[in-house]
Order: sequence, then C-alpha cells, then structure tokens
Amino acid sequence: MSLLIFAVIIASGTGHTFRNAEGTLFDSETCSAIPSGLDILPGFQSEIPEPVPAGEDTWTGSGPWGGNLRAIASLPGSPSVLIAGCGYTMASDAGGVWRSTDGGQTWQASDLQAKQVNSVCNGGSALPNTFFASTRTGLYRSDDQGQTWSVVTGGMSSAYVLLTGVHWTDPDILIAGLSSNQGIRRSTDGGATWSSVGLNQGYLKGYGFCINHPDTMFIAMSGLSNSVYRSCDAGATWTVVGPSGSGWGILTSPGGADGTVIVTNDGGFHISTDYGESWTRVVSGSSYAPAVWSSGTLYAPIIGQGVFESTNGGSVWTLNSSGITASYWQAGCAGSQGYLAGHSGGIYRRLSSGSYEVSQHGINNGYFHALSFMQEAGVLLAGGEAHGVWRSYDGGATWEQASDGLGDWTVYDMWPESQDQYSGSTIYVATAKGVYRSDDLGDSWVSAGLTGQYTSAVAFDPSDPDRVWAGLAMGGIRYTTDGGASWLSSSGLPGGALYPSIELGEAPGGGLRVFVSFQQSGSTVYYSDDGGASFVAGSGLAGDYVPCISYRWGENTVYCGTDLGVYKSLDSGATWNQCPGSSGLTWAVLGNRNANLFAGTNATGVKWSPDGGSSWQALNDGIGNRCVWDIVYGASDIQLFASVRGFGVKELSSDILGVEGGPAGPGFVSVSATPCPSAGAVSFVVDGIEGPAALSIYDSAGRLVHAADIEPGGTGAWNPGRDVPSGIYLVLVRSGEASASSRFVLMR
Repeated sequence: MSLLIFAVIIASGTGHTFRNAEGTLFDSETCSAIPSGLDILPGFQSEIPEPVPAGEDTWTGSGPWGGNLRAIASLPGSPSVLIAGCGYTMASDAGGVWRSTDGGQTWQASDLQAKQVNSVCNGGSALPNTFFASTRTGLYRSDDQGQTWSVVTGGMSSAYVLLTGVHWTDPDILIAGLSSNQGIRRSTDGGATWSSVGLNQGYLKGYGFCINHPDTMFIAMSGLSNSVYRSCDAGATWTVVGPSGSGWGILTSPGGADGTVIVTNDGGFHISTDYGESWTRVVSGSSYAPAVWSSGTLYAPIIGQGVFESTNGGSVWTLNSSGITASYWQAGCAGSQGYLAGHSGGIYRRLSSGSYEVSQHGINNGYFHALSFMQEAGVLLAGGEAHGVWRSYDGGATWEQASDGLGDWTVYDMWPESQDQYSGSTIYVATAKGVYRSDDLGDSWVSAGLTGQYTSAVAFDPSDPDRVWAGLAMGGIRYTTDGGASWLSSSGLPGGALYPSIELGEAPGGGLRVFVSFQQSGSTVYYSDDGGASFVAGSGLAGDYVPCISYRWGENTVYCGTDLGVYKSLDSGATWNQCPGSSGLTWAVLGNRNANLFAGTNATGVKWSPDGGSSWQALNDGIGNRCVWDIVYGASDIQLFASVRGFGVKELSSDILGVEGGPAGPGFVSVSATPCPSAGAVSFVVDGIEGPAALSIYDSAGRLVHAADIEPGGTGAWNPGRDVPSGIYLVLVRSGEASASSRFVLMR
C-alpha cells in the first residue's frame, strides 16, 4: 500500500470542471459526468498537468556560468567542435563532459555526466571524430564528436585514469596513466586489452607526440619522478630526458619536423628544439595547463599572472592579462574561435581585440557559497569558490564578474542577503583573505580588516553599516564599530568552534540581537544583546553541526539548520524544538516571508514547508538530490534563487511560493477533505466562505494539478484518477483577501 499525501488550496477563479484518468469531463460540484460536445468552461485545467515550462515550477540554470575545468579538446578537422572535462572538489558533486559546436561560445551537456573528469583528448588524424575522457571511474570514448560515450573495457572500465594519449596515425595504440603510482598502461588493439610499461614512480600529467615522427612520444610525470620521459617505439619503452619538475603539459610543434617540444610544469615553461636532448626555461612561474598552438601563436598560462603569448616559436614571450581576473589555470585548447583557457571558474576566450572574456553561457558547474538580492537596484550577487563575486542585472540571465579590488578569492558569506535586511547599497563579504566591503553594489571592493584571515561569516547593523560582525573559520567572532579599522573579540563562545554563521534579529525587549552558531559547537545557537561583546547559549538543540540561522522579523521566531534537520525557536533563540519531518544536514534556511520556509539540504535539494516548519515537501525539480548552500528571494515572493554545489545558481519562479499557509485568513473557518484517508474520490468542505472562491491543488513539486471554483456553501470534489503519482499535495482556498490551506492523505 502506497501513501499519498494531498494538500488542498482554494482561490478565486472561474473553472468548475476536471477530467478523470480516462479523459471524461466531470463537474466539480456534482461529481457527475458532463456529456461530450459541451463547451469547457473558462478556467478549466486538466488534473494531470502539461509539462511544466522551464522557470515556472522547475529550477532552471541561472548562472553564473563557470565550472572546475580540467581539460579542453577540439577535433583536428573540425575545430568548432570542442569538449570540456569538468572535475569537482567534493565527492558528492558531479562534473562530466560538456560540448560546444560553435568554437566555445556556448556549451551543452553530453551524456557523460556525474563523473570527475581528469583529462580529455582527441583521437588525432587516425580517429578524426573521436574523443577520449579520463575519469576517476574509468576511461570513456566517444566516436560521434562527443555526443555519446561508452566505457573502454579491458581492465579500464573502473580504473582511476589520469590522462590518455593516442598515437597520431595508428588508432590501435593508446597510452593511459593511472593513479596511486600504478604507472603507465599501453594498448595495441584500440583499448581491448592493456599492458603495463612500468613507470610506477609517479603520476602521468602530460602527453605529447611528434606528428611527423609518430612513434616518438613524450610524457610528463609528477610524484616520485618529477621529469619528462621520451619513447621512440610508440610507448613500449621510456627514458628520462628532463626537465625536472612536476610536469603538467607537453606540446610538440605542428608537424614536429623541427624537434620543438614545450613542457609546462611548476617551474614555468621549458623548450627543447632537439626532441628533448636539451632544455631551456623561457618563462618562470607555475603552470598547470599545457601550452597551445593556435594560428601560429603559442599560448601558455601562468598561475597568478595571466596568459603568455609567443609569435616566434617560443623564443620571446609577452604577458597578456587583458580582461583576465582568473588565477588558477588548468586547461587550454585551440578552437575555431581562437585560443581558449580553462580555469577553475570556467572558460576564457581570447577575442580578436587581444583581450580575454569569460564564456558566460555554458558550463553551469560552479561553486557559489553565498547569494544576495538587492531588490531596489534589481541586482543579484553570487559569491563563489575561487570566483570572487559575480553580478546579474537581469535576474540571472546574464552575469558579469564584479570583483574589482577583491580578485578571485573564495567568498563564503555575503550580507545583506536581501533588502528585507537592508535597503542601501553597501555589501560585505567574508572571504578566505579577510572581510571586504563595497558601497556601490559590487563595482569596487576595499578591505574592511581581518586581512589574510579565513572568514566564514559576516553581517552589519542595518542602521549603521560601520558596525560589523565577522566569524573566523577556525574559531571566534570579531566585531567592529568603525568599519573595520579596529576589531574586538567576543566572549562567552566555545573555544575552537569552527566555521561560524551569523544572523541578526530583534531582542525581545527591543534592540538588535546577534545570533551565532558553529559547525562544531556542542549543538548550540548563541545570542548577544550587547552588540556582540558577550554571548549566552540557547538550549534544546541536538546534533553536532549548526551551519545556518534565519530570523523572521516581527515574530521573535528563529530557524536554524543542523545536521539533524531544521529547528525552530519561538522566543528569539532561548529554546529550540525540531520541526516535524525535517531531517538531515541543512546548509541554508530561508523563512522571511509568509508562512513559507525553505531548507537547502546536503543531499536532497530544497525542501519546502508552507506552514512554518510543521510539514515538508520536496521542491527540487531541476536540481535533484544535490547539496544547496544558500537560498534567497528574488524580485517577488514567487521567485527564489539557490546556489547548488557544483551546479552554479538556479532559479525557481512559481505562484505556489506566494501561498500564505498556516491558519485560515479572515472569512474562513476551515477547509477539510473527506474521507481521510481516501482510496479514490475526495470531497472538500470549506466553512465560513462569504463569496466565490477558487480551489487549487498542487503536487509535491509545486505544480498545479487541479483547479475549480467554490461557490458560497463551500463544497467541491476531485477524483485523482489512477495516473496521479504518489506524493505530497497542497490544497489552497482563496477568496479576495482571505485564504486557507490543508493536507490530505490518499492510500491506495
């Protein structure tokens, strides 16, 4: 027997009809069939909804478009076709392979997702339409230009593969490097079988070949053997040729006739013009990305500097940092649109003007910890991991980096989250390098103190932006009354507690109350009524992590997310009780408007409570069971933005978000469903209705599945039919300013 929970909603409208599973049209009040040929009344909606358009009841990609780019590759004969391999920094987040057919201007997901991709490569002239992807769970191959993928067998279907290389003219010869010092594997039958060729001293990081001398290959190793190896027999045996250093990329000259080989490693760029017999370092620094030939120009990025360019084969290099704010380079490729460089935050594309720009529309795979929506200015801000701050003026359709003075430092927190908290233009962020302030909505940033310290939380007094509280990731709270010129330490907090979060609210006797929690704090929310000088502990919490707090202004109500679910306090944080039905690690709680409450979970997406935490439903269509770090309201009560770990910022716009739950409004006594539980048809009774009203039923994803009018007297009916899926349903009744809601259980 399956359990089906329904919730019913009534609002003013005009429809009186519905259809059963067989398509028969019924009258909602009499529950009698309507003869065929009669007109469908205005406002009619079928029980089983049409597919939901993107952006209505489904979370959709809203950017910023970025990602942990590990590698980029193009096809030799089709440079407009590119693939990008994405990794991730946490095991629960998917990377995958993304594909572009316009030279890197736009990107789409291939069917190889949910994989940490370490490298990608093409099949050379021997396999002109083939790509290979090396992942931590196997080696994959695509023979249709990256659209579909299949795993390579022969012992490689579950191997942790770091890098793969292909013989330029012989499609049967493949080279692969494995992790954990397992060395190099070689195949001479197209990947059907593999044999070890040794070199178990380290990790394969770079691969190159000579096109005009295809049996001559080079590999870069890191680990116990930090050097370059050369093979003259198509990979059967290898010898050290240098240079020393933890290698990451190898490039041979187009054609290979002049013997030029370029190696990028943690010492910079090294060039050999005699097939590796001797080497010269031409640029110092550290590079994790390979050098790339594109239209006769050499490109090679250096961490923390930019991209070095050479037009004379590598003898002279010029630094180009125009338009570049990124620092951690991992990939490079030549496409039909010119040179592209992969960064932990996405893809940079070199323009014909010589400057670089981020490919903003593409790989929505970034890590964004904090969001802020400034409604008065219509600005959405996102703070990310190695991304700095990004800004959107059109609700997330397009983005620009807004990190002048801030750089690409990781942003862990941002205040205010919304203009419910503050209506000005000042913004503070907590970063891995201290606290920063902007007074122009992100146009420019200046240090606000705690320079060089790892900060995880920040908030400021809405009436005095110079009065700021900051949390140190390794423990402790600091506060300032002079905009960061000087900082003081708080007392009454546990020593060694990690990763604090901060929220502001109203003290019961008036004034500002500061709330603080930790991820290792003995399961307690602390509060201060003296500006943060001293704190006292609340009681009633369980668990070990309390990563977030949300205050509902005007009600002395506070919510917090813990590793056991959502807790609620009705006395401004003094005592706490767990919200029924909530469970699991919760990173974000949003409960500032209506009776709606939203929880961003670690492994189940977003959960929604329409009644202040008394009951919960999943609200994760479009994001699935992924980790959600932050949630904020957008321009209205029906728009939400969520930062989804590894998948950027997602948007949800739905009328159901504006539903006022909880007790019935004026003019209603109750709305009930009978029988309860039911195995079929359901009748609804609304007591106290004073005029026409509309009844609406929503499924667990917030999609409207039935709508009907309710006349004074307050009765209605619904036959869900056999095709209605199991789940939680909300019933809403609206008439003018009045509304009421309830739930219903169907057992089949």
